[in-house]
This record gives sequence, structure tokens and C-alpha cells, in this order.
Amino acid sequence: MTEQRGIGDGLCKAAITMQARQLLATVCILGGADCPLMEKEQAQEILDRVKQDPTLTIRLESNADEITHYEDLGPEYYLALDPEEVLNRKRDLDVLQKLGLVPGSIRRARYLYELLFTRVETPDGICAYDTPGWEGCPLARTGAYESVRAQGWQAVVYARSDQEIAEYRRRNVERIMNGDRLYIRPHHLMCLACWYAGGKGQGPRPNDTIYEALQRIQREPEVPIVLVEGCCEVCDCCDGFNPATGRCVHAGGLIRDYKKDLDVLQKLGLMPGATVPARELFDLLFERIESTTEICGYGDDIVMSQEWTICSGPGGNSGYVATRETGVF
Repeated sequence: MTEQRGIGDGLCKAAITMQARQLLATVCILGGADCPLMEKEQAQEILDRVKQDPTLTIRLESNADEITHYEDLGPEYYLALDPEEVLNRKRDLDVLQKLGLVPGSIRRARYLYELLFTRVETPDGICAYDTPGWEGCPLARTGAYESVRAQGWQAVVYARSDQEIAEYRRRNVERIMNGDRLYIRPHHLMCLACWYAGGKGQGPRPNDTIYEALQRIQREPEVPIVLVEGCCEVCDCCDGFNPATGRCVHAGGLIRDYKKDLDVLQKLGLMPGATVPARELFDLLFERIESTTEICGYGDDIVMSQEWTICSGPGGNSGYVATRETGVF
């Protein structure tokens, strides 16, 4: 079978594996430091890859949880102990703790470096200390990491140009306005309703073509809508959409949106690929789903982790309620 774009490159398959501390090291090396935590050639290979593909999956590892019971280690272990290995384990766990991850976690490149720059301001206090015997790396205080962080994640990972985004928006609008049907992921119907808010939402949105899809739906209430999983045609002009892979790179690929899609499909009693006229589809949506809490709040409005945050926050989006009352036609 011919391999298709994006097929088989999910979050369970790591394209790159590194020790958690080495995520910091790649930045320090990019900033000009001769970091001892990683070979320069290895770091450069990783940097070259993420600069081309922000969707690359990276697995962060640590052997800290491999340390067993002291009786199993024996006195020989402690006699041969390398202090640098101990410090490395602490570095790994410090990085993972600040990122809210655990050993073995896999995330896409853009998500990891965005999160790293948000949560870790400096390697000082991770890679180096004033404590005797724990001095660590003197390069942690040279500003190499901070100089790259000041430029933002775009200094490390591929970012779409304004020109490319504009061209994709042009194509996007053309397809939405003139295609024989619309291809929309289910939860985006709810995004449309939240934004429309009973008629208040008028005008194009900066990061998608939901407004243009609404225009087509209002102009042609019987236009067929095909419900799809994954990125759909309103996503193509988003800064977080990667055309080369067809993947979303916002917040690790917004894995929560995949759940939202399936939750909406379940509530509607439909399957991916179902094709329904727009008016009939919105009637069904508003009949079966009363509040965004049911979908975007996972039914209980409890945030389990960074990856499972709730769009607009707990409590439900009043915009959806308003549009549910008025409809979109």
C-alpha cells in the first residue's frame, strides 16, 4: 500500500528521541554554547529537522525511574557513582516537571519548544548551581539559551510565512465558496456557532475560514457538509496548520480536538464521512447538543492537564447558547 501524507506519523511514534535535558541543550547550542550535554552534530541534526517540520514527534526520556531498591544496587554502585550522571537525572526531571510531562512523553516539535520557552526562562538552576559538588555547567550562565528564547519558538522551529498563509486563505475561500460541498470537522460546527453568537459575529477571522463557510451555508442552506476527522478545509490558512504533513501543530496537535470531533459524531449518531445538508445538520446539532460543556468541557468541565484545557474555560460558551436559540440561517 502506498504511504499517504500524514498516515502513520501519530503521537505514539517518535521521530526523534532525546534525554529531557537535551531539549535545553539544543537551544544552548543554537545560541552558540559548546554544551557538554549533547554532541553538536546530533543537536544540529535535530535543529535542522524541526526547522523544516514543526510536526516532528519528539520523545523525552530519563533513566531516573530505573534506579531500583538500594539493596539491589549494593555498595559497589555507590563507590562507582558518577556525580555528573546524578546531576543529569536531576536535570531531566527538572525539565520534565516544568513542562508537566513524564519520561517517555511524546509531543510535536512546535509544542515542545513553545512550552519550553514559556516554562523555562533560563538553564541556571537546572544545569548549574552554587552548591559545592553540584556546580554543573558553567555555560548555563552565558546567556546562550536566553538569547534564543528571546527570539521565540520561531527561532528554532519552522513557522509559516505570511505570504504562504495568505495564498492558502485565497485557495481556501475559493474552494469553500464554489465547491460542490463543504468538508468540515464536526467540532468546528460548534466553533462556528460560538463565534456567530446569534448574529454578532460578522467578518473574516484571522486564523481560519469559518466566516466564509458560514457565508456559503447562509447563501445555500442545502449545501452538503461532509463531516471529517482531523484538519478540514477551514484549517488550511491557520498558522498552526502544516501543509506538508496536513497536521495541526498548535498545543501538540490539539489532540483534544480529535476527541471533540468524535464526541460530536457520537451525539449526532453519525460517522466520519457522513454527508448532510447544512440546514439539517445544524438542526440536528442544536437538538442533540445544548451546551459546549458537553463537548469542549468533556461533560464535567474538569481540566485534567495542559493538553486537555477547555476552550473558553469551564462553564460553557454563552455564544453557542445564543446561536442555538437564533440558528445560523
